[in-house]
Amino acid sequence: MELKHLRYFKTAVEEGSLQAAAARLNVAQPALSRRVRDLEAELGCDLLVREARGVVTTRAGLALYRDAARLLGELDQAIQHARRLGLQQGRGIRMGLAPSIARKYAFLSGALEAFAHSEQERAIAFIRAASADLVEGLRDGTIDLTLLYEQRPDSSQIADRLVHRESYVLAVHPQHPLACSGAADLADLAGQPLIWLARHDIPDHINPMSLQLRRHGLEPMIGQVVDSPDEQIDITLASAGLCITPASTMLAIPPGKLKFRPLPRLDATMDLTFSWRREGMGELALGLRDHLHAAIDRHQAGLATGAEPWMALDGHTVFHRP
Repeated sequence: MELKHLRYFKTAVEEGSLQAAAARLNVAQPALSRRVRDLEAELGCDLLVREARGVVTTRAGLALYRDAARLLGELDQAIQHARRLGLQQGRGIRMGLAPSIARKYAFLSGALEAFAHSEQERAIAFIRAASADLVEGLRDGTIDLTLLYEQRPDSSQIADRLVHRESYVLAVHPQHPLACSGAADLADLAGQPLIWLARHDIPDHINPMSLQLRRHGLEPMIGQVVDSPDEQIDITLASAGLCITPASTMLAIPPGKLKFRPLPRLDATMDLTFSWRREGMGELALGLRDHLHAAIDRHQAGLATGAEPWMALDGHTVFHRP
């Protein structure tokens, strides 16, 4: 038995037809039919029932299809993982990026552009993952440096620098009744179903956002639970709803797509942290680290002056210098 036998069989089941499966795989139908018959002969049982309109699985065929789909899916993932690592291993820097971070902050794109002009092409291998996974990458040495949300790695092997703190704001679809100007009071959210971001790293009853809202007398009404900030914004847009999101979301959304309102009574903030390995980084990674430090210096200087227009929303400061 070869993997090709399983792939041909799996495709035949999904297409419900040997002819359609052959067309999808770009092989001759007799060759595909022969592979499926060879598989049945080796297993000693019928896997497909041939009918005038196509094929259906036997009980044994259905069981094999489910197991084969799982195994082939895991194999494809392993191949893609190896291919990705192979592309990365020839590069001098492994940099982690939390989701959407590259679209938000001008200081980061500026530093990367400056570095690209001064160093060799394809020097950086980017690894996009959740912040908690990026911290693990720093610890096990598979990542050199990264920007993180809400994570301060507690390790003697890792150094970090707080870039800024940002407030949470209300993001509202333009068609929603709360899509107006000015600060929003938490009382305005009573009875409003929120698109809610799940926190898988902590139990729900100690979710900081839930605790903050309850502290102010608001029991959040959850309309839908999502697993990522990107999904939270997508569902808010699709459902004409609203959500509570970090202020930096404003920097990644095209004008007019959502209405943002400050929440001055909400004390919750989110940290953006720059972290890097203390030892084991090559010269290229050290060079990028220095570019990022200089960019963060300029970013924090702008925060100190209060001159940047994106720092405030309707007269309320939403980005804070550490």
